[in-house]
Amino acid sequence: MCTMAGVKNRRLLPPWLRHGFEAGIVGALLSAGTLVAFQLSRPAPRLVIPNGLDGSMILTPAVLALGVFVVSYPTFLAATREDAILGVVAAFLIAADALMLISLAQRDSVMVHALSRSFPLGVIGVALAVPVAAAGLLIGQLTAPLGFGRSAGLRSAIGGAVLGLAVVLVGAYSL
Repeated sequence: MCTMAGVKNRRLLPPWLRHGFEAGIVGALLSAGTLVAFQLSRPAPRLVIPNGLDGSMILTPAVLALGVFVVSYPTFLAATREDAILGVVAAFLIAADALMLISLAQRDSVMVHALSRSFPLGVIGVALAVPVAAAGLLIGQLTAPLGFGRSAGLRSAIGGAVLGLAVVLVGAYSL
């Protein structure tokens, strides 16, 4: 495909960054379900995340969107191991920043008894999703022969989902 003067038309963004933006935007939209679930869970003075399964249902969208989808999507679409890793990092940073920005703008803070401080719910969701995303990335990179593609993306999704559900359950009972 040639344009004027024989110059070839190029894409503006490399594939890993494009896939990172796609996964980050969709991950931010999915993780906003945590904020909606928290708004709908209790009446007006919402100060704490409820203990037990109620709290885990509130935290699940953020942890699974940031820890599973954001990791598996760029890995699944990557053409090289480097593209997979860079796409995951870009996607996680975009989605986590968007979730924290939305939760800061919403001005709903949640008391964390273990730290005796109040934090926005998005910060808590991101804090719980960081180890899940790191483990999902490592599982996809270390267990698959190539570290990218469908096999690595599927392995990171399954490993991240199992760990994510465990982290949500432990987090909901300990916050």
